[in-house]
Amino acid sequence: MMKRGRSWSGRERHCMYLHLGADDEGKVKRFANVSAISGMDYPEDGRSLCLVDWDHDGDLDFWISNRTAPQLRFLRNDAPRAGRFLSLRLEGRKGNRDAIGARVEVVVPGRRNAIVKTVRAGDGYLAQSSKALVFGLGEFTGEVAVTIRWPGGAIQEVPSLSADAHYQLIEGSRPLRWERPASDLVLEPGALSPGLPSDTVRVPMVTLLKVPSMEYQEMSGRSAKVPTAGRFTLLNLWASWCAPCLSELEDFKEGFEDLKQAGVDIVALALDGVGNDTGDPSDAKKRAAQMALPFTAGMANEKILTILERLHVRLTPMELDLVIPLSLLIDEKGRLAVLYKGAPGVEQILADLEHSSLNRWERLIRSAGLGGESLEKVNPAVGLAADQLEVSQRFQFAQDMWQGKWLSAAEVQFRDTLAVTPDFAEAANNLGLVHATAGDHAKAVVAYRKALSLREGFPAGHMNLGLSLEALGQLPEAQGSLQRALTLNPALPKANDALGLLHAKRGELSAAKGYFEKETEVNPDFAEGFNHLGLINLSLNDAASALDPLRKAVALDSRNADAFNNLGLAYKRLGLVKEAGQSFQTCVKVSPRYVPGLINLGVFHIDTGNLAAAEQCLLQALKLQPSSQQARRFLSRVRAMGGQK
Repeated sequence: MMKRGRSWSGRERHCMYLHLGADDEGKVKRFANVSAISGMDYPEDGRSLCLVDWDHDGDLDFWISNRTAPQLRFLRNDAPRAGRFLSLRLEGRKGNRDAIGARVEVVVPGRRNAIVKTVRAGDGYLAQSSKALVFGLGEFTGEVAVTIRWPGGAIQEVPSLSADAHYQLIEGSRPLRWERPASDLVLEPGALSPGLPSDTVRVPMVTLLKVPSMEYQEMSGRSAKVPTAGRFTLLNLWASWCAPCLSELEDFKEGFEDLKQAGVDIVALALDGVGNDTGDPSDAKKRAAQMALPFTAGMANEKILTILERLHVRLTPMELDLVIPLSLLIDEKGRLAVLYKGAPGVEQILADLEHSSLNRWERLIRSAGLGGESLEKVNPAVGLAADQLEVSQRFQFAQDMWQGKWLSAAEVQFRDTLAVTPDFAEAANNLGLVHATAGDHAKAVVAYRKALSLREGFPAGHMNLGLSLEALGQLPEAQGSLQRALTLNPALPKANDALGLLHAKRGELSAAKGYFEKETEVNPDFAEGFNHLGLINLSLNDAASALDPLRKAVALDSRNADAFNNLGLAYKRLGLVKEAGQSFQTCVKVSPRYVPGLINLGVFHIDTGNLAAAEQCLLQALKLQPSSQQARRFLSRVRAMGGQK
C-alpha cells in the first residue's frame, strides 16, 4: 500500500473532541470537534497518544507519536484555565507497587455522580499515559472526598483533600501533599520549518545510482546523449502545455550563468507526444524557439521515460507516476543526487551540489529532513544493514536495465553492485547474462566462473556457464557444467532442455529425447521444451509421437511459429494434409518473416495445386533469405509446373 502512495489512515488530520456535558440521567449529550481551534490538527499519520500533566499546572498535556515525521511531538496545554483540579499519584504496598488496577472515586459536593478513574498499565495503542490521575473539578474550590480501592482488595477512604493540589497516596498511609521541585530541564518550543512550497517535492538521494547514458534528439534534430561526463547535469522534463514547466524554464534561463559557472549543464527535454502524452512535438519545438533558451533543449523518448520511471521506483519508497515539471540533479560522476518534483529554484539547486559528496549517513539525515544523529555513524552493524539495502537497490535497478535490454546500462549497474559487495554471486551471474545476451560469451564465461567461485553450489550459474561454453564450441566442458547444474537441482528449469539440445547437436537423438522428456516433466509450462521433444521425435521418424508434445507447445505459446511449423510437418508425414496446411498457415500468420514456415506453406500449396499462392510464399521466403536453395528449388518447380521459364 505504501509503495503505491497510500496510507493506513490516509492523509487525515489529528482530531480533538470536546465533551459538552451530560444530561440529567448522566448520558453524554454530544461531542464537538474542536480540532482546528485546539492547535493539534496536524496532517500526520498519528499512532500513540500519551496524556500527562507535564508542567504540573493541573491540565493534561499530550505526547504524540507518528508513523511519519516528526515521529514524536509534544503539545503543551496552554488553553485558558477552565476549572480546578486534583492530582493523585498512588503507591501500592500489599498489591503491586505501581498500584495498577487501583480504582479511585472522587466525590465533589453538589455533583450527582462521583468522578471515577483507574490506574492502568497501557493506555491506547502502543501508549502508556502517566500513572498520576488528574481529576477536573470544574469551578469547585472546596475539599473533596476520595475513596481508593487498592489492587490487593483494601479500601481506603480519605475524607478531605484540597483542590488545586498534587498528592502522593501510599497504601494505608496519610496523603502527602507534593510540590514540583525546581528544575533547569525545560522543553523549548520547536520552530517548524516552512520547507518547500506545497507543490514542490525535493528528494535527496541516500543511494547514489548512476544514471544510464540516454540518447535524445536536440530541437535541431541532431542526436546527443545525457548526462554529461565530468560535469553536473540538471536534466529537466517539461511539456509545452505545462504552465509550471514554462515558468521553471524561465527561472533556469534567468539563473543560467550562475548554474554554468557552478559547473552545471542544463538539458531540458520535452515530453510532448511521448508515452501517454497527447501533445504535439512541434509545439514543444516552437515553444523552445520562442523562449530562446540559452541551454540545451530537446525531445525525450519512450526509452528515457522508462529508464527514469524505473530509477524513480528503485530510489523512492512509493511507486508513484512521474509528474512534470521534473528535474534530476546528476553529479559529475553520473550519479543521481537529488530529484525535484516541481520547481525548487536555482538557489536550492546550487545548494544541493555538495549533496553527493557527503557520507552516506550525512545524506540520510539530509534526506529525512530531521535533525539528530544517524546510528550508522557510530554503529558498524547499522552500516552493514545500510550496505545491504544499498546493494538491493543497485541490484534491482541493474535487473530493470537488463530486462529492458539496455545492456550497457545493466553492465554498469551490476559492476557497481559488485564494487559494493564483491561476494554477491547473483550479481556476478547476472553480469554474465548481460554479456551472453550481447553475444560476448567469452566475457560471460569469466563472469559465471566468478559467481561459481563465490558459490560453487549455484545451479543456475553452472547452467549459464554451460550455455556459454556451448556457444563457444566447448561441448565437453559445456556438458559437464550442465550435468553439474542438474546434480545440484534435478528440477532446474531449462537445464534438461539445454542438455537435450547439446546431444541433438552431436547426433545423439535418443539421449536428447530422454532429456527433453525430463524437461517436460519438471517444467510443464515451458512451451519450447515440448516443441523440442516433438522435433526430436520427428528426427527419429516417429511423427505419431511428435503430435502430442507439439500440440502442447502451441497450446502453451500461441505465438511459437517454430512449433506450428513442426506440427505441420508431423501432420504432413501422417497424411493429414488439411491439418498440415492449417498449421503452416498459422505459423506464417503469427510470424510472417519465418522462412521455414513460408517454404512449407509454399510446398503445401504446390501439393494442393494452388501454384499462385505457392509462388507468392516462396518469393517472400527468398526476399527474406536470398541464399535459401530450398526456396529457390521449389520456386523453379512451381514455375515449371505453370509453364514459366
